[in-house]
Amino acid sequence: MPTLCALTGAVLSTTLLVAFGVAGPPGATLAVLAVPLAAILLGGRLGIRHAAAVAALSAVLVSAALGKSAALYYLALAGLPSVAVVCALRGAWRIESVVALAVAIAVVCTGVIFSISSGDLSALPAAVARAWRESFDASVALYRDFGASAQWLSDLEAQRDDLLRGLLEVLPAIVAVGTGVLWLANLRLSSLWVAWPQTQNLQRWQTPPWFIWVLIATGFAMFIPDDRVAVVARNGFAVALACYFLQGLAIVSYYLQRFGLPRGLRIASYLLIALQQIAAGIVLALGVFDFWGDFRQLGVPADASANSNSDQ
Repeated sequence: MPTLCALTGAVLSTTLLVAFGVAGPPGATLAVLAVPLAAILLGGRLGIRHAAAVAALSAVLVSAALGKSAALYYLALAGLPSVAVVCALRGAWRIESVVALAVAIAVVCTGVIFSISSGDLSALPAAVARAWRESFDASVALYRDFGASAQWLSDLEAQRDDLLRGLLEVLPAIVAVGTGVLWLANLRLSSLWVAWPQTQNLQRWQTPPWFIWVLIATGFAMFIPDDRVAVVARNGFAVALACYFLQGLAIVSYYLQRFGLPRGLRIASYLLIALQQIAAGIVLALGVFDFWGDFRQLGVPADASANSNSDQ
């Protein structure tokens, strides 16, 4: 009976989050960010089969409430990745590999569904462009209501197409990075209730050593005089930078804890990184050069370092 109650609660909460995010008032879309959480929690406590049951039953309810299309997108973005994530976590995969697996499944499955429903993936840029223009025009109207100068609004509107062009060029990277951040946040939140070993110490986030060659190769490939190659390289380079930025954040977090700084100073440090480009650049550089410097082992005795590496 407790298991049935837990399963029912997970299915209902997942369905309500999807329904609220899709059909709720403006701003309710943020509710979909927590859609994978229930399946991850139940899978961590009761096993993979229960995570699969949450995904399947939630898809049935979402289909009944919002239609088959919404159910398919739920399965692609949250249902199937949740089951795969639970399998990987219970299989003792490293957190970096778990996040990469979730991103790969979500992006590939969503792309396949969109391609089938629209006939071609080439329709995606047009859909994004339409949504961008609507959002941009709504923002301009809001600024106008708040009394922004006509000259400033005119300059802003003149940049709309240039901003859209830049957005479309790096859209795959934005989708991949955004999906990764979403899953990492859900995994970190799930660790409050399920003691996943991989999420207990995110300060040990470590990009695979071979990934440095992706950063180097895509960085040079951006200068190849072929627009298609350059666009692909630009997206790969952006994803690589995001991975190394996370590693830099892990290094910063490690030292903030190691020096025993108060919580207020830690929060201020993260705000500084978020708001100050120079600080963010330093964090990124830490992540990249950690490949050679191994900064988290500086000042650590050799025996402690060996034990730390064996734990990983």
